[in-house]
Amino acid sequence: MIVPSMSVQEIHKEVFNDIKNLQSKIEECRNDFRKTILKSKKYPFTKSYDCKTRDRQNLFIVDFTAMKRSDWKKPIISIYGIYSRPEGKYAVIPTLEMNTISIHPPHFFKRYRERIVRDESVSSENIIRQYFRKDWGFMGAVINDDFESVYYCFENDNENDKVSFVAATSQGYCFGEKQGNVNIIKTIISEEMLFENQRKVFTELKTAFDLYNKERYGIDIL
Repeated sequence: MIVPSMSVQEIHKEVFNDIKNLQSKIEECRNDFRKTILKSKKYPFTKSYDCKTRDRQNLFIVDFTAMKRSDWKKPIISIYGIYSRPEGKYAVIPTLEMNTISIHPPHFFKRYRERIVRDESVSSENIIRQYFRKDWGFMGAVINDDFESVYYCFENDNENDKVSFVAATSQGYCFGEKQGNVNIIKTIISEEMLFENQRKVFTELKTAFDLYNKERYGIDIL
């Protein structure tokens, strides 16, 4: 189980050790999704499944997505975990092929609620679920002075905070810090928050993200 005393590297080890225990549950979810998707008339279609591992009791959410009806044979599968610490709820996303995890702390979801969702009535856990149901990956770049100045413009209460990368996503721009094989996703800003002179430095990143997803999924990701 992920506990408050764990370091980010210990969380990485816990996630990768425990996710192996999800295989049988994922297959059960896949079979259910196949039945569900064949009845759907609206695409893309996503269905989420809560999967708690039996021995270690970690909660993973498995999202199955079909871009079109025929995708019931090979849906897009994404997995993330939710865990708690005294300061709030975190999310952790494993990237199996790269042996990395990305951790989204409570501050990230606080900013997501304020800047993107703009709805104080949604619970902390549902904010997390909402974010990942609308998430289509990201296109990242190493931070430079221009990106860094934008980060501190909107996170001026964290002047001593470090960021090492910026990423375009389907819901805005994220900033984070890489710690070995762990990415800490610290905050998010919307396109509308940027001043005209700031938007220029993000244009190439956003264009690359849009083109990548167009090629990968065959549709425009909004």
